Amino acid sequence: MKLSPSQINTLKKLISYKGYPEIDLQYEILDHVACKVEVLLEEKPTMSLDDAFRKVHSEFGIFGFSDLAESYTKSIEKRYRRFFWEEFIAFFTSYRIIYPAAIGFILYWLSVNTRPFGYELSLPVWGAIFFFASTLGMLFSYGKTGKKLKNYVAFKSSFNAFVILNTLFQINLYGMRYLKNPDYSFAFTFQSIATYFMLVFVFLSFISVFLIPRVLDRSIAETKKLQAVYES
Repeated sequence: MKLSPSQINTLKKLISYKGYPEIDLQYEILDHVACKVEVLLEEKPTMSLDDAFRKVHSEFGIFGFSDLAESYTKSIEKRYRRFFWEEFIAFFTSYRIIYPAAIGFILYWLSVNTRPFGYELSLPVWGAIFFFASTLGMLFSYGKTGKKLKNYVAFKSSFNAFVILNTLFQINLYGMRYLKNPDYSFAFTFQSIATYFMLVFVFLSFISVFLIPRVLDRSIAETKKLQAVYES
């Protein structure tokens, strides 16, 4: 027998009660559950939908749907890693490389020709300032989108990008003391090693500002496709 729309909605609610409130994850689990429930109800027409669901849930073992949820989440994370590397390659092989080059030139000009509040700021410091400002802008922009898509695993996973940004933010903040002086020593000392280590992270932070928004936009587009299918 084929389940009715009301029965499908009931199964979604039961899945949610089991600890899976995310809409796309509910449908991923539902794909595996609905067929089994249909078979049970066809074999035993007097069985209630709740009983059929509980029986199917027990067949998944002591961990219930957790394996399905973990598998689905991993597939999403794998897709986002693929997005990142695709954007990374596209970034360095397309005209978009002119954007960081232009901004880098502007930051270099500021480091040479300006002294904000009487302080001489090196190019890496200007780069870190640009990263901080851009991160705040991204948080504000994507925070508004999150209110609409917060009930999707696909969208929540995409925000793992901000964990990376936060790590870079902390490292930049801690390492500012090594980047204040624009004259860097090539001597093999802890100070010089720490300085060049920080320069690498500032460069990664600078590049991430141009990559992560593209990855997030693609992630959001995928989530909206799911939203269109699941909530239509």
